[in-house]
Amino acid sequence: MALLTHWEGEPVGVWERLWEVPRLEAHDVLGSTNDRACELVRSGAPPFTVVVAARQTAGRGRGGARWHSPPGAGLWISVLLPGAGPVPPHLPLLVGLAAARAVETVCAELDVGIKWPNDVEVGGRKVGGVLCEHADGCVVAGVGLNVRQRPEDFPAELTGRAVSLETAAGRPVSMGAMASALLAELRRGFEAPLGPLPRELREELAVRDVLRDRPVVSQQAGAGVARGIDEDGALLVERPDGARVRVLAGSVRIT
Repeated sequence: MALLTHWEGEPVGVWERLWEVPRLEAHDVLGSTNDRACELVRSGAPPFTVVVAARQTAGRGRGGARWHSPPGAGLWISVLLPGAGPVPPHLPLLVGLAAARAVETVCAELDVGIKWPNDVEVGGRKVGGVLCEHADGCVVAGVGLNVRQRPEDFPAELTGRAVSLETAAGRPVSMGAMASALLAELRRGFEAPLGPLPRELREELAVRDVLRDRPVVSQQAGAGVARGIDEDGALLVERPDGARVRVLAGSVRIT
């Protein structure tokens, strides 16, 4: 496992100081940045340790779904967040909000939405995803953002469903600026202990929620209409009989 001395044209130490993180590992290729971050937790790495890779060979999303991570095409990054115990249901949403804000910081011309529970979208197409995992008293937050792919670079199953920031913005996008904005948002959002989603974040999620008031089918609750996200991060689905169900796990798709 070879470590890079430079990332995006700058020495790794420069990025460590810029991001004010205790440790940064940059890799040319990894199986998964989350897996490496979990290894670092077990060896005693402190919160806000960061792992980035130019390429992942076994990148994954929720439920073990493969995450397409070609070399140099996206920001594949994992961050150790403080916190013990199981990953709270709303944590991926908070990391997704951090990613959405970061994208809009770098690409002010884009409006970024959140698809419950862990996708980041632009114009109805997936531009990023979040995977949060618990590891020995820390939470590992993995974020994948498509930055430089052309439409033809995506595998056939993602045609029309995924997009890169450069395609959506119509211009070059700095990977370094994207990582800097994301880490600033994560540090701002996770230095204090996590509680239920406060009202201001629920209001922001309501604005960004791409499922809200749309017909959906959820693995847990079946068919209904999405009616927002509650303070615990559950998706509210209104069934045809008017009953509302809290969906905490499983896949959801728009019908």
